[in-house]
Amino acid sequence: MSGELRPTVRRRVLGTNLRRLREEKGLYLEDAASALSCHPGKVSRIESGRSGIRQLDLRVLLDFYGVKDDSVREGWLALARESRRQRWWRVLEDKLPQDFLELIGLEEEVATCRGFQPSTVHALLQTKAYATAIIQGGSTGPLNEDQQTRLRIRLERQKALTRSEAEPLNMWLVLGETALRQQVGGPAVLSEQLRHLVEMARLPNVTLQVLPFTAGACKGGMLPFTLYGFPAPAQLEVVLLEHFTSHAYLEAADDTAHYNSVFDHIRASALSPLESEALILQIADELSRS
Repeated sequence: MSGELRPTVRRRVLGTNLRRLREEKGLYLEDAASALSCHPGKVSRIESGRSGIRQLDLRVLLDFYGVKDDSVREGWLALARESRRQRWWRVLEDKLPQDFLELIGLEEEVATCRGFQPSTVHALLQTKAYATAIIQGGSTGPLNEDQQTRLRIRLERQKALTRSEAEPLNMWLVLGETALRQQVGGPAVLSEQLRHLVEMARLPNVTLQVLPFTAGACKGGMLPFTLYGFPAPAQLEVVLLEHFTSHAYLEAADDTAHYNSVFDHIRASALSPLESEALILQIADELSRS
């Protein structure tokens, strides 16, 4: 499939929400196509994210769907403008799997990120040394070209938490205690990683909790997941499930509601942010003395 046919994240969000607006008005594809004086297939491609939409056409649809508020309309128009902007990672399309490109796009576009990582530190919070050890997978020696690309991208992704051209990504993460004790890269690398976690958790847009061993079994099991939420005017959440060789994305309302419930249960079972910081520093100190 060519690059032009791959829906970008923001374009997919725009299309999904345009479909929502249309359906809320009880209108059909043919009705929207009539308003735009085009074939219904064009509207279908816009709503699926396979095609972008011109500002003029978007204004016509917003009028047709009864969106009158100037600030809301500007939000839609900005979403459309952004959907056409080239991203830094697009040059890597031929080198990376499509689902990973979608993950990078998600982290650039969303406003919130909430998730559970039971056994490893989340990629957005990893130090260079810790990320290197993860990417090497237990091997030693210099990184090959593919591994160097993966490391560079991982570090670039982390800028979402401190970006200034837009609101930084708001992250609420629960880490399993295993993630704090598994000596990825060795004691020194893990100790540095834990202190980095504390530093990142002190950012106003980052909340970090630890699920201790004593918490016992949790709703949903000890499986990693991330919930991404898009800013207004989008009303969309996406669940990311990471597998060994690929990622799965869930957008159905039932799925996002389920994982919201699981996240609420896990964060309620976890230590408070202050208690979590104390435990992280305690383990870091133990590693420094070992």
